[in-house]
Amino acid sequence: MERERTRLYQENGSASFFTFEPCIILGPVEGPVPSFVPCPPLPLHTQEARFEQGILHLPIEEDALQGIREACNTSWSTSGIYLGEANATSVMETLTIKHLRFAILNVRKDDELFRWHISEERYLDSDRGAQ
Repeated sequence: MERERTRLYQENGSASFFTFEPCIILGPVEGPVPSFVPCPPLPLHTQEARFEQGILHLPIEEDALQGIREACNTSWSTSGIYLGEANATSVMETLTIKHLRFAILNVRKDDELFRWHISEERYLDSDRGAQ
């Protein structure tokens, strides 16, 4: 993922490809974060990169993220991995995601400056408890 984002930066020059870690955007959480967050069934498979609503992302089937969004009482119009805020013209390969970490990321934008802070992180394992 990092190699692909570096390649996109080299082709496009937009610093937005390094603004955040590659992450699945779930949207703002309403209320406290629950003590248990269900992991979506892994592996997750992405689709070809798409530029929508000012965000370049690798789409993930929205149904795969429904359980985690319900647990966090959140929604977002984009379902996928955030890459950056520039429309890259080159093709990016699809990915298979085998491991996830859950983190609460607070973001505030002041003019052109992004301030972000990860306040909580958990490891998710969809195979836990499987026979």
